[in-house]
Amino acid sequence: MDKEEKFNLSLDKTAVKIGLLVGVVFFAAIIVYGIAGLANNHEPEPSQLSLVVPVSIDEVYPLFMCPCCGKPLDPDNPCCGLAKERIDYISALSDSGISNEEIVLTTVKKYGINLLIDESMKEEVRTELGRRAPTDRPKMSIEPTLHDFGDVSFAGGVVKTVMTIKNEGDSDLVLNDMDTSCGCTSASITKDGVEGPVYGMKMHGKNPVGWSVTLKPGEMALLNVYYDPTVHPDLRGPVTRSVSVFSNDPVEFQKDVRIEVNQVD
Repeated sequence: MDKEEKFNLSLDKTAVKIGLLVGVVFFAAIIVYGIAGLANNHEPEPSQLSLVVPVSIDEVYPLFMCPCCGKPLDPDNPCCGLAKERIDYISALSDSGISNEEIVLTTVKKYGINLLIDESMKEEVRTELGRRAPTDRPKMSIEPTLHDFGDVSFAGGVVKTVMTIKNEGDSDLVLNDMDTSCGCTSASITKDGVEGPVYGMKMHGKNPVGWSVTLKPGEMALLNVYYDPTVHPDLRGPVTRSVSVFSNDPVEFQKDVRIEVNQVD
């Protein structure tokens, strides 16, 4: 065999080796890709929001009501300052580029779920928040959620009832805000015998800022609810008021309790 034949034979052997190597690499890539595909099939992407939210941002505003007037939010004709604040907040979220579903969830977290008008949407929001929440989340509970004072005398002045707040979750519960439905109603929280600042109706602009109290799993605190009949000196008859307590519970971040009063002389 001459030199040229030996050289050609060497080239042929090298080509065969390269071909075999490429084939092995290609086969390995197919196996890896297939395994990855199987893994992805067993671990699907998180499900999308089930909320049926309008595509147009103009239709998102009226999903919420004004907390003062009870009217659907109307960006072209805000009914009051509280309505305009919420309209501006939704507009800013829309300008940030997030989806309308996320706008609804974010607005609910900011202002509370009770601003949503549609009851079925409230349930869908709760379901979605629960799906996103960690399994060891804090859980706020309040008992009872209703107290009937019966007859309350204008001449008798302020009356008080006490409810119990408990952390039924597996991580720290931070109580960080409160609001009431009227200036005649106020609330505070007592923990370890120490009463915190008194909260009233937010729209009056006098509520504390930056206050919070932490309940470890299983811990309890007292919710003090006050009713002052002298705020409405001419009022007589049945009255219903509410107190909202806010926390870092990612699902039930707002809990409402009610009081009923029959105001008399």
